[in-house]
Amino acid sequence: MIRGTLIAQIIAIIGAVFLAKIYGEVAYGFFGVFISITSITSTICSFQLDKLIVISKNLKESINWYNFLLIIIPVSSILISFLLFLISNYFFNEHISLQLILLCSIGTLLITLNTTNENIFTFKKEFSTISSAKIAVTICNLGFQFFMYYHYALLGLIIGFLISQFILFLFYFLKNKNVVSKTNFSEIKKGIQSNPSILKFLLPSNTINSIANSLMPILILTFFGAKEAGVYFFSLKILGIPLFLISSSVGQVYFQKSSVLYNKNKEELLLLTKKIVSTNLLIMLGFLLLINTFGMYILDYLFDEKWANLKEYTLILSVLVLARTSFNPISSLIVVLNKNLESLLFNSYLFIINLIAIYVGYLNNSIIITIFILAILGGIGYIVLLAYFLNHLKYIANNNV
Repeated sequence: MIRGTLIAQIIAIIGAVFLAKIYGEVAYGFFGVFISITSITSTICSFQLDKLIVISKNLKESINWYNFLLIIIPVSSILISFLLFLISNYFFNEHISLQLILLCSIGTLLITLNTTNENIFTFKKEFSTISSAKIAVTICNLGFQFFMYYHYALLGLIIGFLISQFILFLFYFLKNKNVVSKTNFSEIKKGIQSNPSILKFLLPSNTINSIANSLMPILILTFFGAKEAGVYFFSLKILGIPLFLISSSVGQVYFQKSSVLYNKNKEELLLLTKKIVSTNLLIMLGFLLLINTFGMYILDYLFDEKWANLKEYTLILSVLVLARTSFNPISSLIVVLNKNLESLLFNSYLFIINLIAIYVGYLNNSIIITIFILAILGGIGYIVLLAYFLNHLKYIANNNV
């Protein structure tokens, strides 16, 4: 997983800089909004029931959840698309609204289906399949985005992304075609009744979390314009690449490992979690120092004084990204420990921070103030959340709860 994700992200870093240079801030602004919307809608689309694929007791149960989601995801994506269309005119002008919402609808469907397929691979411990797919889809994505610039200069990044996601879906589906079968709906009903917190707490919690983490580009586009949204999204993308590397390579494996250790050896689960957190923070700190020094000089040279405020955005957002790194790769503990209510409260806090940050920044006509508030208060929240989960793991390990 680490090898495959590392190769994919090195390619992504080089490609992102090259694409930013040719597309410019405005196109990246709309791409950032597209990614933000689909991050939110793809979270809702599966109702978070895809998590049950991984924590199933046996392969038969896992496959049943997989086939159920193949039915429910297309239906829910259509309903979500209709809701998006109803609210779109408030955020976007008429010229871009319909096109963007249509592309977001397609993206929601493809991203959710791909995540569902990855979860069945995770249950079967076929991590090499996910790893190889990450490399291939990254190369395809960059290639199609470059090609689409000459046909769709404003929306080419989005269209290229969708083509690569469709290819990924075909690959995943062909690999999993042997497990496609009739759904046992009575077992699905029992599963939902046995895990009521998934719909009661985890779904609203993760939805609010997606909104809190993805809302800012949409708000910046609405209140400050596409150019500022593009600079914000690109700076966060640069910083998020090492975070994605860590979360993708560690998160899937940790989810499977933690669910096993929780039932067998809680003390070992605590030690494993502490080791992962400390290692992740050290790796990310090294990345952030490199990005904010040597990396910024390279970008200044490549962009020829374009992408104004990129240095400031990147430096301030580094605080938030470092704090996220402490918890995001081990966030599956929320499901494993059944702490969905606590997650809901934390994500509500993040959502409120976003609204406060954009409101104060808009009143002062300063996006820097917005980003500063978001980074500091958000960072504090992630550190407090990490401390809570480590203390809880220590408690259940010592008392064998």
